This record gives sequence, C-alpha cells and structure tokens, in this order.
Amino acid sequence: MAAAPTPVTPAAQALLSALANRPGATASELAEAAGIGRSTATKLLAALAAQGQVLRQPGGLKHGRRTTDRWTLPTPASTEDPGASSTVTSAAAAEQPLTGSGRLRPGALRDLVLACLAERPGQALSPTAIAKTLDRSAGAVANALRVLAGQGAVVQAQAKPRRYTIANPTSDQADTGS
Repeated sequence: MAAAPTPVTPAAQALLSALANRPGATASELAEAAGIGRSTATKLLAALAAQGQVLRQPGGLKHGRRTTDRWTLPTPASTEDPGASSTVTSAAAAEQPLTGSGRLRPGALRDLVLACLAERPGQALSPTAIAKTLDRSAGAVANALRVLAGQGAVVQAQAKPRRYTIANPTSDQADTGS
C-alpha cells in the first residue's frame, strides 16, 4: 500500500526549507529552525521519507545508546538506498524498505534470505551463516527459513546442524512434469 501524499502545509514547507538550509540536521534542530513542534517535525519527516522527498540517515549506536537520526534532501543523482550493505545484492537492497522505526517491512527478511541463498546456489548454509551475512538475528533468519521451506522456496539440505539451499525450480518441474 502506497503512502498517502503529504499535504503541502505551511509546516511542511517550513520544514523542507529548514532542511534545505541545514542538511544533516536532526528532527529537533529542524523543528526549531522551522518554528514547529518536535513531534510535528518527526511525523512530517517520517511521511516525507516514505514518499522519498527526504532521506533518513540512521544514527546508529554510541556507547550502547541510540544516536539521533539525521535528515537530508535527496540529490538528483542519489539512489533509493545509498547505504545498502555490500553483503546484500542491489536488487535485494531495493526490496528492503525500512519502516519509520528502522525495522524491515513485513516479509522483507524472507526476501533477503532468498537473495542470499540465490547468490550461493550450490551451498547449504546454516541460519547463523545467513544471519551473519545479512547482519540480522539468527533466530529471525531461522524462522524465515522455516516459512520459506514450508512454501517450497528453500530446501532443508541437512537436519543437524540445519542447513538450507535454494530450491531448484527446474527439478520441481521435472518431478511433477512428465
């Protein structure tokens, strides 16, 4: 479901103007510069990010604490996902939009797991190995693999330790074909 367009309100205009003058600013800094409330700025930034009108630069962790996200306007030559990890293919990276909380959209982890296995067609990989490649939770990857195995997209190649490979569509068709 596509995000509804953010109405062009005076607050949104003031926020975009402040962002143009202060690229890399936090939501609090932009709210102060635009003369709007912090919660209003945060909600507008999330809506504008969903539409691709602004870019969120996640803050990360420092000394075990989450640091503030920074915001910029997209440049004409920018890609949809400039910070994609080198361990994930660009096609898979385009398919991993984050929600406002920095979490993957529903089903996105399964797409990433499939892409990881597709890059290594002859290898049987454990959930832990896939999780390390994707920088995701091993438990979440194991759950995604269980669902994908139930759907027939992957095959459990080994029971202990669990290892999975991508399902070969040509062998499935040969089994059910002639």
